[in-house]
Parts: sequence; C-alpha cells; structure tokens
Amino acid sequence: MSNTKLLSTRSSKLNQKNIKKKKRLRNRKIGFSLIAIQIIITIIFMLLLFHFNIVPDKYMIMIIVVLILITAYNVISQFTKAHMIGKLLSVILSIALLTSSFYIAKTTNMLDSITNTNPDNITVSVIVLSTDPAQNITDAKDYKFGCHSIIDKVNTDKAITQINEKVGSTINTSTYSEWKTLVNALNSKEVKAIILNEAYRSALQELYPDFSSTTRIIDTITIQNQNAPKAADKNVSTEPFSIYIAGNDEYGNKISSIGRNDVNIIATFNPKTKQALLVTTPRDYYITLDNLAGNTGLDKLTHAGNFGIEGSIAALQNLYNTDIDYYVKVNFTGAVGIVDALGGITVDSELAFTTCSDTAPIPYKFVVGANECNGEKALAFCRERQVLANGDNQRGRNQMIAIKAIFAKATSPAIITNYSAVLDSVSNMFATNIPTNAIAAMVKDTLSDSTTWNIQTYNVTGTGATKQCQLFGFYADVMIPDYSTVNNAIELMSKIKQGEAFDVDQYVNSQKEAASSATKAK
Repeated sequence: MSNTKLLSTRSSKLNQKNIKKKKRLRNRKIGFSLIAIQIIITIIFMLLLFHFNIVPDKYMIMIIVVLILITAYNVISQFTKAHMIGKLLSVILSIALLTSSFYIAKTTNMLDSITNTNPDNITVSVIVLSTDPAQNITDAKDYKFGCHSIIDKVNTDKAITQINEKVGSTINTSTYSEWKTLVNALNSKEVKAIILNEAYRSALQELYPDFSSTTRIIDTITIQNQNAPKAADKNVSTEPFSIYIAGNDEYGNKISSIGRNDVNIIATFNPKTKQALLVTTPRDYYITLDNLAGNTGLDKLTHAGNFGIEGSIAALQNLYNTDIDYYVKVNFTGAVGIVDALGGITVDSELAFTTCSDTAPIPYKFVVGANECNGEKALAFCRERQVLANGDNQRGRNQMIAIKAIFAKATSPAIITNYSAVLDSVSNMFATNIPTNAIAAMVKDTLSDSTTWNIQTYNVTGTGATKQCQLFGFYADVMIPDYSTVNNAIELMSKIKQGEAFDVDQYVNSQKEAASSATKAK
C-alpha cells in the first residue's frame, strides 16, 4: 500500500503495523509542514536582514551557517525518534525569526520616518487683535495690513500675492522697519492686521510675552521652503564627518525643522581612529546670523532656528569655518521620551544644584557625581542655567554630559529589553537628514569593531551682555563670544578630522600656558 493511500485509509481498516506506519507518516507530514513554514520565514528574515545591511559580514556568515544546520537537523530528525525535538526547534526558530523580522521592519520604518530630506513648509499668518470682529480673510479685505519692510520680504511678498488672489482685490499694506513698531501699529490700530511668518513668533514673544493671547489668526498662507540643508555624500565608514545636534525648545508629538534651539552641539567623528569630539555653543552666543532671505546681522544663535534648521547650520558653519554634513534634531518631548524608553540614564554632574521653577515645575536636586534620572529630570539637568554660576557655559557642559549618558545607555545590553520602546519614542519626535544607508553603515561598523569610541567634549565660552538683536529689532541678554575658545574648538575639530589622538584638557591647558608665557614675555 502506498504512503498516500495509507494516509487516506481509516485506521479501523488497517492492521497494527500499518497503523504505526500511518502515525509515523502523519507525524512526518506535520514536521515537514512546520519546517516548510520555518524555511519561508527564514527567507523573509534573511531578505530583510540583507536589505537593512547592518549586520557585519562575519556575523551574517555565522547566522546563515547556524540557520542551515538547524534546518538540516530538523529535516533529518523527522526520520528518527527525535522528531518531536525537530518540530519544537522549528516552531521556536519560526517564532524567533518572525519576531526579529518584525523588529527589523519596525526599525526600517522608524528610520524612514525620522529621515527628513524635505524642509517644513513656511507658514505665514494674517493676525488681528483678539477683539477684532473679522473671522476670516474676506472680512478683513478692506483692512490696512502691516508687514516688515526688510526681514523676510521675499516670503511676505509671496503671502501678499496669495492674499490678493483670495480676496479678489489688492490689499492696502503699510511697511515697518522694526518688529516693535509693527506690533505697536497693530496694538494702536494704526493697522488692523499684520502679516507674520510664524517662524518669527517665538522671538516676538520675547519682546511681547502676551502677543499670542492678545491676538488671533484669521488666515494662513503656506509657502514652499526652498532652503533644505542637503546631506553630504560621504562614506561614514572611512571618512570623517560632522553632525549638528539640535535641541528644540518646544514640546509636542511632532518635530519641526523651524524653532529656537536650546541645544547646539557639533559632533565630529573619525571612524578610522574612533575619536569623537562634541563642541557645544551657548544658545545666546552673539554672532552673525543669516535669515536666508538676504539679511544678516548680529543676533543670538538660538534665533537662527527661527529660519529653520538650515539657519542654525549656516550660523555655526560661519562661526567655526567648517562644513556640517548632517543634522539631528529632537524636541523636549522627544528627549524625555528617549530617556524614559531607555529606562533612565545616569548623569555625572560636575556641580551640586537644585533646579529653579522656570526650568521645571518641581525642583530637582543634583549632587556631584552620579545622578539617576528619568526623562523629566534629565531634561531639567540639560535646561537649568539660572542657578549655575557659569550660566549658559555650564548648561552646555551639562547637555554634553547627558548626551554621553544617553549614548552609553543606548550602546549597553540594556537596549535589548527597551528596544521597542526606544523605537516608539523617537518615531515622531526625532528628525535627521542622515541617509538610512549611512545610519546602517554606522551601526554595522560599530558591531564589526568592538573598539570603544573615545568621545571628548569641549564648550566655547563668553561673557554676558545686553545687545540689540539686529534681525529682530530689540535688545536682549546675549553672550559675547570668547574667540580664543572658538579658535580652540576649530583646532580640535581639525585634529579629529586629521586623525590625531589627543586629550582635550591637556590641549586646552597647553594653550593657556602658551598664552600666559607670551603675556609674560611682553
């Protein structure tokens, strides 16, 4: 009797020998079915793994060999008394590979969501006083509109053109050379509406804290932004590269490319020497900014973010006379989410202090040395400056301490248990223009080479002053750069790129000694 006929024959019609044979054939059929499912899942897993391209070749070979050996054993076992072990292994392997495939796909989707090659569109608002009766742009078509005559004139003109098309006539406009006179004209009803690029709102609220509560928007115009920062075409496995790390001072479940940045760090990496340098620049640094619309002026670095991430990059490239290859941006909500998803971090504080009410709703105490932090406490550590003797200078150092702590936790075995939570936390609150293949290459190189990265930090400093923010037309507290520290930073970045191994503290001390000797010689 053939095996096929034996399987289809009822057991009651078979003798004891054929019944046992039928049972063996049925078990073998179940086993091969499980193995077939396992092979299909294995193929899907391997295709995803090859496409993602983060696993080093030596590990890929090991994975392939192990999977082939396990599959071969499972097949052979179906002809032996160990067939149940083969079935069990097949089920376990299928579940493991299916779970791994899910996380590979999830990681790929996350990288696609945070990799941003297109800038946010520019939003221009038509704003009236909160008590104004106009509810839409048509109601205001006979109003006099105020706008800035210099700053952002290109986008203002585009907005006016769109407004004219909406109302079917040419609106009456009046121009002002300063933001202060423009807002005062609205408050005094010299004009009944103003046209404002929303990128400038946060800066205006430094001058008028109640601006948003005393006004309202009756219409918005969307203009395509042409100033996206282009990612460098570099081999991050062999060439030095730099990343601008920007911390946006906003909360929310969506990261925007426009907005003031409290954190401004240039990270320079040399993949060959495994040397890395983090240079932080205070948010209030008083330097030349370019609004990318034809206007330049001395202003606070944080205001450059109002022109988009490309505005901040342009300012820092000009300050340090260097190229920035990529950027990474995260907002307050994202920072909190990442730390919490990692299960907290340990920051090694240089000072003992308690945060003030402007920094966090509850006071957080920090001691000299190790401090265990959840997301909110870590954010407070990065934001505090008012209670610190060195203010913004120390805040910059604290931000780099926190980044190193996040890096240490993210590269530790603890990441395995928190992997899914970390992916979920960064998908909407983290943006970068680093190509997915470059990110994969970085991960692959890290896995290939167990050499620990030597990450060093340096912060440029300055002195406090009150100066005019020339692009916004009002006076504010700023930090006048100490250009000797800026020059040090430039030299240190150059050393990283050239492959030199050095210690930042020793270099800085040698520079101080050289300067002191030169002064005495005079």
